[in-house]
Parts: sequence; structure tokens; C-alpha cells
Amino acid sequence: MLVILCLGFAASCGGGGGGVSLSSNPTVTMLSINSITVTPQPVVTTANLAASVSVPSGASAIYSWTVGGINAGTLSSETWTSPGIPGQYTVGLVVSTGTETASMSTDVTVTSQSPWPRFRHNAQGTGMSPIASSATGSLAWTYTAGAGIYSSPAVGADGTIYVGSGYPDNKLYAIKNDHSLKWSFQAGDYVDSSPAIAADGTVYVGSRDNKLYAIKPDGSLKWSFPTGAYVQSSPAIGADGTLYVGSDDYKVYAIKPDGSLRWSYATGDAVRSSPAINADGTVYVGSNDNRLYAFRPDGSLKWSYVTPDDVNASPAIGTDGTVYAVSWSGSLYAIRSNGTLKWSYPWAFFTDPVIGADGTVYVAASDYKLYAIRPDGSLKWSCGTNNFTSYSPAIDAGGTIYVGSYDHNLYAIKPDGSYKWTYATGNILVSSPAIGADGTVYVGSADSKLYAIK
Repeated sequence: MLVILCLGFAASCGGGGGGVSLSSNPTVTMLSINSITVTPQPVVTTANLAASVSVPSGASAIYSWTVGGINAGTLSSETWTSPGIPGQYTVGLVVSTGTETASMSTDVTVTSQSPWPRFRHNAQGTGMSPIASSATGSLAWTYTAGAGIYSSPAVGADGTIYVGSGYPDNKLYAIKNDHSLKWSFQAGDYVDSSPAIAADGTVYVGSRDNKLYAIKPDGSLKWSFPTGAYVQSSPAIGADGTLYVGSDDYKVYAIKPDGSLRWSYATGDAVRSSPAINADGTVYVGSNDNRLYAFRPDGSLKWSYVTPDDVNASPAIGTDGTVYAVSWSGSLYAIRSNGTLKWSYPWAFFTDPVIGADGTVYVAASDYKLYAIRPDGSLKWSCGTNNFTSYSPAIDAGGTIYVGSYDHNLYAIKPDGSYKWTYATGNILVSSPAIGADGTVYVGSADSKLYAIK
């Protein structure tokens, strides 16, 4: 999808790059960016972004655009191609005359033609869908893979569901929403990484054969990128299409859309956490070296926050930039965007947190309960299951929380913590649910089946 960036000036709107001479109002004595406007909001396929800029008479202005912290061009008008992942993206503009510099930014809301394009839905990893599901807990259909499903599904724009399977099947499946097979792709080991779908339909997924795969929409291989160990982390896609993913070789990788390496960073242990990306392009990811890392888009370290144990779970980012992360020691941490602690909630938490529309953080604990924690760190409620819950819930637009359990059940829980319905599968649920365009809830089970629940 495209976002059209263009500049509107009182005197003229130029398409030139570098230094552009403008016939400015002779009364202007100071460079300033008066406003940035983006229409329409939210961005679906294209949008116009315009800036009102005042430039001193006779001055030559140089422009620098960024989207999500990544350079987006130096022309007075630019075209930005969205990565196809919904979320918040910061659009920034810096204008310079050589003696003066002005800057301004605005946040752009991007939606996707895909109802659930990646693990936990959006760039910020909130697990929040824009779709209100009317599911009542009845089975629509199942699809049986060749082994247990521990990967979490993604759903494409045409309704195709992508999900990986375990050993000895080792495949990525593309399943039509009528539960027939579209295609399958053979990897060399477990596919318990969860797929991410780019705007052009390319599907990215990791495998325990140590590779990140890029697979074309027809199921053929586009490229593979070798790492030094398992890729259990699920990829995130940045504003320019860069892929961010962790590996058991202790590294975080940034890989260009053509499959070449942009950068890598060596942590102190395995990186099984799946990255989340803030609106400004900061990449947050945990490592089993007990740290939560914050990287700039160029790979430089912004900060790291030390916890008492592995940060195996994937972080989620709130609307105010607060990063929520879980350490294997059991605590839920709320960390400000500057890397300082806001609060922590000590308990036996171990799963990926997700965030509701009102800022409530949902996270599961080893006492078999799902917890709802307010943004101030106080307990809202807890709701019990009969065993460990899966690694990450999904939340629909109505506030219903969907979470699987090792007791074989998929639970639908109301925003007040009461049960809405449960559905029993044939084995443990490690897969996290995904929500389709019509509100169907998809989840994989260790019984080798993908379930579609309406």
C-alpha cells in the first residue's frame, strides 16, 4: 500500500530534490514548518501528506523525510510504500536552509488489507484486532497438518491462513478459508516461528533449520537467510520492509527485503522473543541474557534493561510508548521509552503480554490464570483455566480476549474477566489465536489441527 507524501506551500509546491529555491513571502524572516496533515486517516492504501512551510526570501531549502525512523527521501514530495503491517508510524520532516533547521512530526495510523498479518497483529505487538468477532464457540472447520501446530497463524488479505507445523512434518501451510490446502512449503525442521505477511504477499517465517524464509504468494521460495541456530522468533516488518528477527545464535538480525543482511547485534544468549516496533522505529526485543533491548533502526543500541532472568517473552508497546515485557523470573515490567522502570508487577508471569484498547495489559501466569493489569500497574482481575495458558492472547474490537490453554481449551473471556465460551481441542494449545476478517478465530493445536471457530 502507498502513502503519497507531498508538500504544499503558500507560494509554490516543488517536486525537486536537494536544494529547492522558493519564491517566498518577503515578510518571512525565519524558517518554520507550520503544519503537517495526513489524509485520509487511517491510511489504508494511499494518503496525501502535506506540510505548510515558511522559507525566508531567497533561501534554498533541503528536505529530509523519515517514516518510522527510516529515511523516506529528500524530495519536496515523496512516495512511501507501507510494509503492510498495521500500527502507528511517525512521519517526520526536517527542512534546512544551511543556516536554519526546522522539524516536525506526526503519527500516522496504518491499517492493513490483511486482517491478521503477523504474530500479535500489529507492529507494536498489542494483539488487538480492529474486528469485533461474533464467534459463539462453534466449530466451522478443521485442517489436519502432518504434525502438531505450535506456530501461531497469520491471515492474508484474501483470507488465506498461514501456519507452521512441527517435527517431523516441518512445513508452512497456506490454507484457504474454505479449509482446503492452497500450498505447503517444506522446511528442514520445526516451523514454530509465526509467519508475517508483507504488503506484496511475501510470507516470512523462521524455522529450527536455522533459516528465515521468504516465500512468494504462490508458495515458491523467494530466498532464505541462514543464521547460526534455531529461528523460533517471529519476524517483525519495519517501515521500509526490513525484517527484524532473533535467533538462538544469540543475535538479533535486520534483513533487507531482498534477503541481504542490513545489520546484526550479538546479545549474550538465545533470542527467542519476537520483536515489536514503536512508531519512531525503535525495535524492542528480549534475550535470554536477562535483558530487554531497544535498537534504533540503524542497529545502534539505544538502551538495554536488565531483569533477574530470561526475557523469552515478546514485548508489547502501549500508545504512550510504554514497553511491557515479562522476565522468566515472573515479573511484568512497564518500561518507559527512555529505558527507565515505570513499575513492575511481581508474580509468576511467563507469556507474551498484549494490550487492550483501554490500556489494560493481559498476561498469563504459571498459576493457570490470565491476569488483567491496569496501565498504572494495579490488578484489574484474574481468570483461571485448568492448566498453563498459551503464549499470547488475542483481543477483538469488542474487548473479548481469546487465549488457549494446556488444558486443550480455547477460552473467550469478556472484558470484565467472566467466561464467554470455551472450545475443546484434542491436545494442548501453544499456538496463539488470530482473528479473521469475518471474526472467525483461528488457532492451532498439538493435535495437528488448525481450528476455525465461529
